[in-house]
Amino acid sequence: MASTLRAEHTAPKAGVDWDSFGFGLNGVKTDAMWLDRAQVDVHGDALYSSCTEDCVTEMGALQISPTATVLNYGQALFEGMKAFRRADGSIVLFRPDRNAMRMEQGARRFLLPPVPQDTFIRAAENVVRENARWVPPFGKGSLYLRPLLMGTGEDLGVKPSRESTFCVYCAPVGNYFKGGLKAIRLQAVRGFSRAAIGGCGNVKAAGNYVPAFGAQRQVRQQGYDEVLCLDAATGEAVEEAGASNFFAVYPNNTIVTPSLAPGTILAGVTRASIIELAEKECGCTVLEQRLTLTDLKGASEAFCCGTGASVTPVGSVDVANANGSDDVEAVVTFGDGSSPGPLTERLYNILRDLQTGTDEQLNEKYKDWIHVVEP
Repeated sequence: MASTLRAEHTAPKAGVDWDSFGFGLNGVKTDAMWLDRAQVDVHGDALYSSCTEDCVTEMGALQISPTATVLNYGQALFEGMKAFRRADGSIVLFRPDRNAMRMEQGARRFLLPPVPQDTFIRAAENVVRENARWVPPFGKGSLYLRPLLMGTGEDLGVKPSRESTFCVYCAPVGNYFKGGLKAIRLQAVRGFSRAAIGGCGNVKAAGNYVPAFGAQRQVRQQGYDEVLCLDAATGEAVEEAGASNFFAVYPNNTIVTPSLAPGTILAGVTRASIIELAEKECGCTVLEQRLTLTDLKGASEAFCCGTGASVTPVGSVDVANANGSDDVEAVVTFGDGSSPGPLTERLYNILRDLQTGTDEQLNEKYKDWIHVVEP
């Protein structure tokens, strides 16, 4: 399914209700994916292909043995990134080099042969190009790309796989949380943590997300939008909001976000971008340090961010004790509990204008963050 030369990208598919899309597959089967299986040598290295003719194939099911290492021992990583259609019809990726770098770091942690950054980006470009009709119109969403790296060799022993599969698929998406820029409600659950010091909480590993399913179901059944994860050591320090990074804003133009130093929090690409934009564009002081539930009482606003969530305001944080009772003394409401704070809204707009290209001056200043996908 090699691409033919095009003067411009294929227009968005007609007759699609893009406004109805949430963050999911939305009933769409896209056209193509990138798929490459590489044999791992005795040194743990593999030669991945960067050839379109070899790797671009129709979107569909993977054939995999039940003895594959990924199914038995969870040797798997994934990434998340977005492609945006701009007003001039061009399509761009946002900071794909950072995703490539993070997957490379995770691969070394999980003893998977790292995918070279140029191969990673070439794969992403080709997936966008082949699925251009599924990139939503300007301002109507984005094309979400999901790179996977898995140990797919057949074995029974507890050891790294001798085969590595690199796959990139995509899906058109809308907002992670529906309802526009509306504040969400979080609940922290004492007795639950997503990662521990010395583990792999800082790796975008497939197995890191399953442990949160139970807590997420619990809080959503009670009317909350997401779970606020606390540290394993004390049950008092904030770590992540579901699959997103968390930020608290204080009245003195200071922002605090949990530190990456313990190794339990994912180094989000959006997180790094927001820190830099807050400092350079908003004149904020950003502190990366321990942030407790008690500390939240002094915050004037809060938000979470990620590739899927973009910048999402947080209206309140409630706390449940390990025995299921509510800790009413720990409840925090930011502002009126439903509207975004002024700094949160400003950062949301800056990031949106940067990704969609609506602010030319901003795009020129951060042009290294924008990767144009040629037709």
